[in-house]
Amino acid sequence: MAENSREILQNDEIRLDVFCIIRALLKDWWMILTAGLVGAMCAYMVAEITYAPVYVSKMTFIVSSKGATSSLSNTTAANAMAETFGEVLNSNLLKKKVQQELNLSYLPGDVVTSVVDGTNLMSLKVSASSPEDAFRIINSILNHYSEITDYVLNNVVLDILEAPEVPKSPSNPISTRNVMKKYGVFAMGIMAVLLALLDYLKDDIKNEKQVEKKLDTKLFATVYHEIKNRTLRGKIRNTKKALLVTDPINSFLFVETYKKIRTKLMYKAEPNQSKVILVTSVKENEGKSTVAANIALTLAQENKKVVLVDGDMRRPAIYKIFGKNLTTDQEIGEYLNGNVPLKRILQWDEESGLYLMIGRRHYANSTEMVSGNTMASLIRAVKSIADYVVIDSPPTSLMADAEILAENADMSLLVVRQSMSCARDINDTIDMLENSNSELLGCIYNNVKTGIFSGKKVWGDYSYGGYKSYKAYYGNYGYGKSAKRDKNPERFFTDIEEQE
Repeated sequence: MAENSREILQNDEIRLDVFCIIRALLKDWWMILTAGLVGAMCAYMVAEITYAPVYVSKMTFIVSSKGATSSLSNTTAANAMAETFGEVLNSNLLKKKVQQELNLSYLPGDVVTSVVDGTNLMSLKVSASSPEDAFRIINSILNHYSEITDYVLNNVVLDILEAPEVPKSPSNPISTRNVMKKYGVFAMGIMAVLLALLDYLKDDIKNEKQVEKKLDTKLFATVYHEIKNRTLRGKIRNTKKALLVTDPINSFLFVETYKKIRTKLMYKAEPNQSKVILVTSVKENEGKSTVAANIALTLAQENKKVVLVDGDMRRPAIYKIFGKNLTTDQEIGEYLNGNVPLKRILQWDEESGLYLMIGRRHYANSTEMVSGNTMASLIRAVKSIADYVVIDSPPTSLMADAEILAENADMSLLVVRQSMSCARDINDTIDMLENSNSELLGCIYNNVKTGIFSGKKVWGDYSYGGYKSYKAYYGNYGYGKSAKRDKNPERFFTDIEEQE
């Protein structure tokens, strides 16, 4: 029974890997299509260059023996005549006569004789590269063959049944369209196999089982793929909006996943009174900013004072997620450069219930900005008066900013997007975070698809894992209830001014 269970799990893992390969092929469809087009074009060019048309002119003789009274004897004579006639036609003597008549240095064609089975009919075919050559050669043979055959086959009579004609089309026509289709499909297949092999050999994280096997940290949570633009209007406009738990269009599974993450975070933070949470990733576009925003939102729904800090000074994203238009004196980067006071960059977003410290400008000297004492002072100031501080950090592969920010955080989460970063690079980031002052809680496996196009669909299969461990916190944190908003944030601004 145990062996059957292990076999089922292994088969399930293989099935998920196959889905990953199919998704990779669909993602790179343009490469497969390009390979098909290139293959079709190359096949067309090769066919045009190498194609040699062959034109065939033929005639048919009735073979009969002089004085013969039966068809059997005529049939026997036809077979004998065909063999002998073939030797005559291929003799140098007849070839020279044809060449002399046509004024040729060589015979530009092939001569073939055959007997129609069961009859006394003999066929003579001349193949050449042009219809004119084929017709001229067969006519010349017709003019001179009797000069030789009269001495060899003097008892056989040859009567012409079908006279030769100038061939109108080649006997070996080529369909360039079929050739292009054939080799185009072949090239697409080769490219698909190559891409599938590369995806299979790529050392990334394709499913949850590989998180446990390949990474040196535990799986904190899995966020399944959520479809954007669920409405017809959104699909038509292709609206690029962030996936937030406050959007009523998003699925129950998506919202509940982030509530689970919130509960686990609060459970982990309680013993050590940890407040500062760093969210980072190895590469760009792994969804770390969306994860950070949703963690902050779910914490704010528990009526907590949450400050969301955009620590990515080179490619800020939080302002896009919340649709904020910032003035220069509201830029967090301007505070770090010493141009504006701390209270100017703190914004209260009534709709989300969050305090924001964000920016939209790009700073080339971001590493120097976050490594100074000003950033550390900023985090200490908001930490002293807020319940939680969530920092959206830059990717670790691009710059050292994340490593510096991790020194000022209490806890950290690593966002790992399915089939993106290599396991080796992820483990390097894990080592960096574990060697910092922050506690690495694990990785959030993000944008996970369990099928070809979608994430998990069966709500009954949704596993909460260690959720029961945090059940005692539900009553304290008001899980599932409407969160109360801080309608009077002036006190918070006063406190931050006193900290400055």
